[in-house]
Amino acid sequence: MKSIIRSLILLCVFAATFVSCETYSDPKVDYSPIYPLSGEWRVRIRNTNADTLVSKTSMYTLGTYNTSDNSTTQMWLRTTSNIPTFHPTSTLRTLKSKISCDVTGLSFSTTGIIQNLNVTTNAVIDTITITEGKVTLNSVSMPSGVMSDRISFKLKKSKSPGVTYLVDGYRRTRWNEDETFITFK
Repeated sequence: MKSIIRSLILLCVFAATFVSCETYSDPKVDYSPIYPLSGEWRVRIRNTNADTLVSKTSMYTLGTYNTSDNSTTQMWLRTTSNIPTFHPTSTLRTLKSKISCDVTGLSFSTTGIIQNLNVTTNAVIDTITITEGKVTLNSVSMPSGVMSDRISFKLKKSKSPGVTYLVDGYRRTRWNEDETFITFK
């Protein structure tokens, strides 16, 4: 009886060893139809007329993401952090607009004047124009040692007539040492 139980235990151990050694391939990652334009970005904003940064100590978070119909020619651009200069009298100081994009050319812009929407109510806040929008792959060396993508574009807003902003930044890595990285070139 003891030998039968011992044999069964030994058989179970061998069976578990062979079953547990099965290897699987890496899962397939499904990217957005506008990848690599889509992502979360850490950006700084420069008033090109005054040649000054909106904030010398702050980076802002910007998201670019696909539309609900998974278009390859349009994307959403949205700031997820308040930007004081954009709406000095408003409590919602953000940017949310659907803009044109070219995935193969890694570029984006507005064709004509596009509405800037309130992120909560989708009411029109003002209008914007975006020019020279581009993403450059693996072009920013981060403090964590990885290479990150760069985003840049020029922005004009109807509530800031005559002012052009240069928005410039890098794809967010989420590494702690990269979160406050401001002095990239």
